[in-house]
Amino acid sequence: MRIKWKLTVASFKMYFRQREAVLWTLLLPLFMILLFSFVKFDRLGRIDLGVVNEAGDRSIGLIDALRKVETLKVVEGLRERELDQLHKGERDIVLVIQPSLQLGAHDSLTAYVNSAKPQVAQLGELVLQRVIDELTFDQLPVANRLYLKVEAVKGRNLTYIDFLLPGVLSMSIMQMGIFGVAFSFVSLKKRGILRRLWVTPINPTDFILAQVVTRLVVVMMQVSVMIGAGVLFFDLHFVGSFVELFIVGMLGAVVFLAIGFALAGISKSEDQVAPLANIISLPMMLLSGVFFSRSNLPDFVHVVTDYFPLTYLADGMRSIAIDGASLVQVWQQLLGLCVWSVVSCAVAIKLFRWE
Repeated sequence: MRIKWKLTVASFKMYFRQREAVLWTLLLPLFMILLFSFVKFDRLGRIDLGVVNEAGDRSIGLIDALRKVETLKVVEGLRERELDQLHKGERDIVLVIQPSLQLGAHDSLTAYVNSAKPQVAQLGELVLQRVIDELTFDQLPVANRLYLKVEAVKGRNLTYIDFLLPGVLSMSIMQMGIFGVAFSFVSLKKRGILRRLWVTPINPTDFILAQVVTRLVVVMMQVSVMIGAGVLFFDLHFVGSFVELFIVGMLGAVVFLAIGFALAGISKSEDQVAPLANIISLPMMLLSGVFFSRSNLPDFVHVVTDYFPLTYLADGMRSIAIDGASLVQVWQQLLGLCVWSVVSCAVAIKLFRWE
């Protein structure tokens, strides 16, 4: 244990003497958050409308008319689920079409709006009433036309930063694991340092373990610094558990550390490892929902990206951070990361070379 401790301390010194590594790990993600905070993406999107269709085929014409409005992003679902999404801030308005709806009778539709987003709610109310009026104008007399009854529901006013920060945190964990390990160990291997460890009393496995522990501690620092900065400076609505966030982050770090060791094993120089690392990381960075929601991806791409390790990590951390989900509630993400951990560790053991 004494040797392991000294190697871990030495590993920390080696890591923090690399100024570019510290810059990439801690300061660059914060800079990205600061840069994106000036662009109000959440004010430029469409209105998220949940539709609860309890009237069956009688309301098909109304729903089709709503889908044709480009301002609205229509999602159909059950009442309980859609209202829950409204409380979480995932929906701006939920329109409930009652089973008793009759276009030819004096009737009303109920729209539940998020009270935390009054401007969006007001705009959505106007759009909905206009669609309803246009649909029924030629069919019904004015006295019998449908009208919209609005009820305010207390919900959260989630911003783009709430979506972005857990995603960037997940991306930085991926970059630290893949690029940090791959480039560092390729350099050590190229200079013959790893090969020389074999002729010393030091167990090479202890050296690897010290490197892994160092980077897992860095992950804890990343989570603490970025969540702290998000709450203090960017008004992050953090409602989850730090401990559970650390657990998910650690599991994600194991996956990407193993991928980094695998790349270091098959690469002989920095020129070889760079394109391999980018081939693996770039598709995940662009398609795993780090910067933008995956809901806008084509169906086939969406299904494929469901199984990316970064998708599991980003979705899990985002659910815990802004939805207050527990580890039990993100069991699918944890299962996905566990499977990826086993696969990536097996590949790393198979491919890693000391020289």
